[in-house]
Amino acid sequence: MRLERRSFLKTLGTGALITSFPVSRSGLVPGETDDQRLHQDYQSAKAGTEYFIIGNGRIIAALQVSATPDAGTHCGLLLMSPEHFGRKISTYLYHPERGLQNSRCFVHQGGKTFLPEPASSRIFWKYPDGIPTMVAEWAAGDCAVTEEFFCPANDAVVIRIVRVKAGTTGARAVSLTHLLYPNLMYFDEYDVDRVHGTLTASGYKTLRLFASKVTSTGDRHLAILVGDLRPGEEQSVTFYLSLDTPRALLERKGLAKMTEESRKAWEGVATVETGDEGLDHLFRVSAAGMRAAVARSGKMDGSIWQYNLEWVRDQSMVAAGAAMAGLTDVSESLLNRMLERSVDDDGKTVDASRHRPPETMELDQNGELLYALSTYWTWTGKDHLLRKHWKKIARVAKYVLNPTFRDPQSGLLRNSREYWERDGSFGVKEGYENAYQFWNIVGLEKAARMAAFMKEPALQRKWLQASRQMRESYLNHPTHSLVDGGRFIKRRLVNGDVQWTFEPPNRASMPPGMPLNVETTSWCDPDTSSALPIAFEVADPRSDLSAKTLESLEQLWNQRWSHGGYGRYHVTSEPDSPGPWPFASMFVARAYFEAGNDEKVWRVLRWLQGLQGGKAGAWLEFYGERPTPPLPPVGIVVWTWAEICMFFIHHLLGVRPEPDALVLRPRLLNGLTSMNAQVRVRGVRVNLNVRSVPEGGYAMVNGSRMALSNGALRLPLPRRDMSVEFSLS
Repeated sequence: MRLERRSFLKTLGTGALITSFPVSRSGLVPGETDDQRLHQDYQSAKAGTEYFIIGNGRIIAALQVSATPDAGTHCGLLLMSPEHFGRKISTYLYHPERGLQNSRCFVHQGGKTFLPEPASSRIFWKYPDGIPTMVAEWAAGDCAVTEEFFCPANDAVVIRIVRVKAGTTGARAVSLTHLLYPNLMYFDEYDVDRVHGTLTASGYKTLRLFASKVTSTGDRHLAILVGDLRPGEEQSVTFYLSLDTPRALLERKGLAKMTEESRKAWEGVATVETGDEGLDHLFRVSAAGMRAAVARSGKMDGSIWQYNLEWVRDQSMVAAGAAMAGLTDVSESLLNRMLERSVDDDGKTVDASRHRPPETMELDQNGELLYALSTYWTWTGKDHLLRKHWKKIARVAKYVLNPTFRDPQSGLLRNSREYWERDGSFGVKEGYENAYQFWNIVGLEKAARMAAFMKEPALQRKWLQASRQMRESYLNHPTHSLVDGGRFIKRRLVNGDVQWTFEPPNRASMPPGMPLNVETTSWCDPDTSSALPIAFEVADPRSDLSAKTLESLEQLWNQRWSHGGYGRYHVTSEPDSPGPWPFASMFVARAYFEAGNDEKVWRVLRWLQGLQGGKAGAWLEFYGERPTPPLPPVGIVVWTWAEICMFFIHHLLGVRPEPDALVLRPRLLNGLTSMNAQVRVRGVRVNLNVRSVPEGGYAMVNGSRMALSNGALRLPLPRRDMSVEFSLS
C-alpha cells in the first residue's frame, strides 16, 4: 500500500487533529543546535526519570515516568526485544526528533487533546492475579483516564487497556488516538490494513499495532471514537502492540486465555508479605524485573541501555536469585546459556562478552557459576543441567585450581585483576583478591556436593579439600590470610604485604576529573565485597572479625555525596564518578542482617525505596555524574533485583534447601511482627507463616509442633505441599 507523504496531517475521523498534539521544545543537548538536536529522551539516567519495566523473555517494555517535561516524555513507552541489546536511543519506539512522544495514547475531549502530566498523574504497580501491571491514572478534562499495561506470560505483545470514565456532568465527543511511529533505524517498511485496523512496521523486526475496536485507520495512527459519555459512564479500548507476532495468532488465543496463562505462570513465583508496604514492593518488583530482563535464550544485558554485554558474574547471581524466587525457567535458561556460550573448553568464563588472558581473568566468576548451578539444583531438584554439562562444569571447578593462579602452599588464588575490573593500568598489582577466594571457597564446596551426586568421589574429595584449604588460609594463614587488623581486607600481594592503595602507572590516562585521575593517594580498601563472606557465613557473622569489617565499611556510606548508599569501595581509587551503588549496598545489608544489626539493614532498604528508581523498582547502576564520553550512559543493572530477592528468601525467610534436606531459619527484622510467604522447593509449594510471640522458639509443620535448633528447622525434602508456622520470640 502506497502511503501519502503528508497523510498524518489530515483530520482524523474523531474530529481531532494530529497537528494539535503537544510537542516539547525543551531539553537541548549540550553541543547541539536548536535546528538539529537529540531529544531529551535519549538520556537514560536523567534526574527525575524512572522506569516501570514489564516483560516475559520475548518482549520487554518500560513506561518512562518523568517528574518534569525537561526530564523526558512523561508516560512514554519504550519497547525492545530482550534477545537484542541496545541503548535507549535504539529502542523500537524511539523517534529521532520526538523521542517517545509518539508512544503515548492521546485522549480528545471537548475539542481538546489531553496527555498525562507529571504533576497531575499517578503511576503505580498493581498485581491482579499476581500479574505485574503498570497503571497510569490521569485526567482528560472532565474524564478520568486509567491505562493498564502488562505482558502476557507466553506472547510477545504489550497489552494496553485504556479506560475513560466521564465525570458528574458527562463528556461529549470523546475519542482516542494511538500512533505507531517506530524507530527509523530499524523499521523502513510500513503497511496499513484499513479494513481490519492494523498498522505494521517491518525491517529489522516487525511491529504490529491493533485494537479491540477502531473507528478509522491512518497511515501512522488508529483512531477510536468513544462518543458521548453519560455522567459516570466508562468505556474501554484494548490496544495490542506485538513484536514479530501476527495479529491472527493473538486473536485466536484471545485475551482471556493469555490472562489465564499469565495467572498460572505467576502463581508459581514466590510471594512475600511482611505487613510493610515498602518491603513487599521491593520483592515484587525484583521478581518481575528478573522475568522481564532475561530473554528466553538466557541472554541478559549486564545493564539495560548501558553495557550491551554479558557477564557470567551477573548472570550467575540472577540465576541464583531467580531459582529462589520460583522463576525456574529464567534460572535454567541463564545457566544453560552460560555453559554453552560463556565457558570455553578449559573452564574459562567470559566477562563483558569476552575471554581474558589468565592475568586479568575474573576468577570469582567460576565460583559464582558453581554456586548458581548448585542453587538451581537444590531448589528445583532437577539434575538435567548437571548431566548435560557435567564435563564443562568439572572444567569450571578445575580451572581455578590451575597452578597459574593457585599457590600450592596456601591454596589461594592470585592474578592482576580485582573484583571491580580494575587491572594493572589502574594500579592493581599481582596478588590475592578477597572476592576471588571467597567465591571459590563457596563454589568448590558446592561443586563437591554436585560431584557426590554425579558419583564422582575423586572429584568430590579434591574439590572439598581445595575449598577447605582455601578457607583455612583465607581466614588464618600466618602471612597471606585476607584478614589484617582484625578485619577482612581487599587484597594481599604475593609477598604477603597488604595492598592498601592503587597507584596507576599513568594517572593522566584515567578519565578526566575522576578521583583516580586527580587524587595523590588512592585507597582501595575498604571494599563492599568484604561483606560477602559475612553474608554467606564463611565467617561467623556475630564474630569480632565481622563486626570490625562492617565497622570499616561504614566509611563507604555517603563518602562524597549526601543522599545515602554505599560506594563499592574507597572513593579515592574510583575511575568513575563518586556515587553509591544499589547492589553493592545490598551486599552490606545482607551481611548486617546476619550480624543482627537491623538498623543498618533498614537504612539500606529504606534508601532503595526513596531513591530515584525506587518507586518504579528499577535502579540505576550507580547514582552520580556520568562523564560521557568516555564512559557509557548509566543503565539499569539486573543484578540488583537478584540481590533483593536473595535477601528476602535466603536471609529474611531463611529458606535454604540442601541436597537431602530443607533447612528453614527465618528471622523477623525489628519492627516486623509477622511474615507470610509462599515459595516453591522441588516444585512443591511451601507456605510459611512467621510471627513474633513472647515465648517462641518452635514451629508447627502441617499442624505438628517441632522445636527449633539455634533458630532453625531441618526437615526432609518436601514431597507435597506443606505449611510451616514459626513462632519466634
